[in-house]
Amino acid sequence: MSLNVRNYNNKEMLLFPTSIGDYLSKDHLAWVIDDVVEQLDLSCLYKKVASVGNPSYHPKMMLKILFYGYATSTFSSRKIGKGTETDVAFIFLSGMQKPDFRTISDFRKNNAGEISNLFVQIVRLCKKLGLVGLGHISLDSTVIEANAYREKTYDREKLILEERAIEKKIKELLDTAQATDDKEDNIFGPDRRGDELPKELRSQEKRLEKIKEGKAKLEEESLKEINLTDSDVKFQRQEGNLIRPGYRAEIAVDEKEQIILSCDVINKANDIEQLIPLIEQTSANLPEASTKESIVVTADSGYNSMENLKKLESKQNIDAYIPDAKYQTAQRGNPTKEDSPFYKKHFIYNPKKDVYLCPNHKELIFSHRKKEEGENGAYSSVYRCRECRTCQYFGRCTKTTHGREIKVYDNIGQIYKMRSKLNTAYGKLIYGRRKVIVEPVFGNIKHNLGFRQFLLRGLIKVKAEFMLIAIVHNIKKIAKVSRKMLIFKPPGIQLVSLPVT
Repeated sequence: MSLNVRNYNNKEMLLFPTSIGDYLSKDHLAWVIDDVVEQLDLSCLYKKVASVGNPSYHPKMMLKILFYGYATSTFSSRKIGKGTETDVAFIFLSGMQKPDFRTISDFRKNNAGEISNLFVQIVRLCKKLGLVGLGHISLDSTVIEANAYREKTYDREKLILEERAIEKKIKELLDTAQATDDKEDNIFGPDRRGDELPKELRSQEKRLEKIKEGKAKLEEESLKEINLTDSDVKFQRQEGNLIRPGYRAEIAVDEKEQIILSCDVINKANDIEQLIPLIEQTSANLPEASTKESIVVTADSGYNSMENLKKLESKQNIDAYIPDAKYQTAQRGNPTKEDSPFYKKHFIYNPKKDVYLCPNHKELIFSHRKKEEGENGAYSSVYRCRECRTCQYFGRCTKTTHGREIKVYDNIGQIYKMRSKLNTAYGKLIYGRRKVIVEPVFGNIKHNLGFRQFLLRGLIKVKAEFMLIAIVHNIKKIAKVSRKMLIFKPPGIQLVSLPVT
């Protein structure tokens, strides 16, 4: 019977096999990753290759399959390993080699510092390709869930109770084992080895060791609680007030093509201390940022502090737009403490006497200086009133019998200057751009790439893992623009606007 179909024979032998890459479309992401990695200086990885023993897999190949895996939401080392056997793109990038999942996992874990170096190279590559404008940079953070069990978080008291319970359990197991040995000695004689630890006892001893390590770290670092699955993780508050063990991923994104210029991962509950480091990291990654005449920087209120605004003022080429939390609350039409007639802005300062006059003309006298923990180390002068108990506004202005107290921060003027700047038509226009620059990047990472939880544990390793995500985000931006601008050539391609390293 003759069928009107195309000729099919998947067992046909080829005398001259084609290149594996010929099975991929000319604009396939694998070609872009292949070409980008070929541009990189991998000497930092080559230095780590052992000169003796079995030959290692080529770092260039390992990077290519790792980048392609993360770019296609294949984060598991097992799935990447399987891809080198079943997926044409993985087979092409691996050159038909098949590293096992443990080799891939170890390569990822053991090259945290080197991945940081490669991220910088790719950022500079993006700049040379014209994907970075350095006109407007926006900062933001998001909580990414840790690879840690919430139930494994302990405070000091809980650790002590758990330690005692495990020690008691171990004693019971040892007593049981001894009783069993004595019984068997009576039956079979004393020649049995008897030095095999019961499996349950081994697991309890490992657990006890983990508890003791957690206790030591809790005391050394003065922590309130610790997670025994990942001792670096902290509880983070996310949208909808959901509290879960996680890390905060920080990024600085360029407006032109949403390239991530700098990034980091922290295990703190807020972003205040990350503003200056992200800006400085951007300047280190792209030295052009230091010499550019003016760069607009926007960030939400999580990055605002008087100290941060003061430091930014010293950076002549940074034009920052960063609201404080109270300003943002008021902009949404919600009431704040500043709406009260007894808020400290209504207290009048008398420089001759160094006192503040409250709305009822009572004097608040200087008391002491204070360093604030929650204000990024800001210093304040504290003033107190001693005449509050007889005041007609007692109970409304203050309820404390010690009298009304106000804190006057050294750099409070920075907050009011920033508010004035944000209230201008230009300020509102610029700050309004922030959400369309940086927020879609996290949308891409979480929804398109599907990266919502770290696979690795420990702060150093999760930093490297997030940097991998930032790298493939940038590579996919290169791929997207290359399809439009045709900056890539067909198979055997080379970035035409950049000489090979």
